[in-house]
Amino acid sequence: MTKLRSWFLPVAVWIALVGVLLAWFTLTPRGGAPYWLVSLIVSWLPFLALVGVWLWFSRRNGRASSGASWVDLFEQQVAETQRTNALLERIAAALEKPSAG
Repeated sequence: MTKLRSWFLPVAVWIALVGVLLAWFTLTPRGGAPYWLVSLIVSWLPFLALVGVWLWFSRRNGRASSGASWVDLFEQQVAETQRTNALLERIAAALEKPSAG
C-alpha cells in the first residue's frame, strides 16, 4: 500500500495549480490586468512550490547511507561519547594517584 506522504505533495501541487488557473480565468477582468489577489497567488506559487519540493526531498532523504535514521546515529554518538568520557575519567584518576615507588 502506498504511503500517504508519497503521493500527497504531487496531488497538493496539482490542486494548487488548477486553483490558480481557475482563479486566473475567473477573476481576470476582460481586457485588463488581473486583480491583486490573483497576482499575489501567481507570484508566490513558484516560491511555495520550491519550499514544498525542498520539504519533500528532506523527508525522503531522512536516513543515512547505512539505513539508520539520523536520530539513531546521534544516539549512538552520544553513547560512544559517554564511554569515552568514562575511560578518560579512569585515566585521569589513575594519573592522580601517588606512585608507590
